[in-house]
Amino acid sequence: MNYIKLVNFEVQRFLKLFVALVVFVSVAQIIAAVSSAWSYNNRAETIMFQEKLLMNDYVSKHGNYSMVNFLNEGLFQLSIAFAAAVLIIYVFFIWYRDWFGKSSFIYRLLMLPTERRHIYFAKLTTILLFVFVLLGVQVLLIEVAELIVKSILPAELYAEQGVIFTYSYDVLEILFPQSMLGFLLSYGIGTALVATLFTAILLERSFHLKGIILAGIYITLSQAFLFTPILLQMNTNYFYMSEILSMFVVTALIIFVVAVFLANYLLKRKINV
Repeated sequence: MNYIKLVNFEVQRFLKLFVALVVFVSVAQIIAAVSSAWSYNNRAETIMFQEKLLMNDYVSKHGNYSMVNFLNEGLFQLSIAFAAAVLIIYVFFIWYRDWFGKSSFIYRLLMLPTERRHIYFAKLTTILLFVFVLLGVQVLLIEVAELIVKSILPAELYAEQGVIFTYSYDVLEILFPQSMLGFLLSYGIGTALVATLFTAILLERSFHLKGIILAGIYITLSQAFLFTPILLQMNTNYFYMSEILSMFVVTALIIFVVAVFLANYLLKRKINV
């Protein structure tokens, strides 16, 4: 129950900013859908008028509009990058706010009658919750974008694509893996990286100037270990791709366990109230 209360507390602290982020991403992608569809439609009408083409002739010669056009829109890609950047910044902010904010709130958290590791897991869970909520919002936005595009373009100019094709394109393939192994790879590595950064922050907070050096060494070693499967394959060329990906999942799991173990030690032994 203490862990759940801590998660709820962390969510509430970031909720207003997160809602603002969701609104920004939504508005940006809706504008991207309208802009790309109108731009394509205007260009098509101009070319058809100049070259005296029918719609079918235009499509045969110049190609039709598909959701790939929307996914290639700069504003769409910017919204994804911006959301990712905000969450990465929050990985640091979620800890340093407690130390450098009003009244050094971290000490009040550490004095709560609960295991200190619950604070670590609550912050990690909060980051993951926001990531998965954003993914859910992104699914809805793609559907909304498709409806907008269909309402602007004549049916002859729009090419229907399957869901699998849409989600196999570019960044969506990483955000929405199509297999369990792909999901474990993308979000297992992501979770391990966040846990590594959390632990690096605790190293810095525990040892200060020396902690910066220790955190840098720790991050470097963790990343080197994570990419061990690639080095192994480069030297042996022995494993299938599925085996390489499975090894990535295992290395990410090991990195995560080490990060949690080290963070728990630092919270218990090195960070005093």
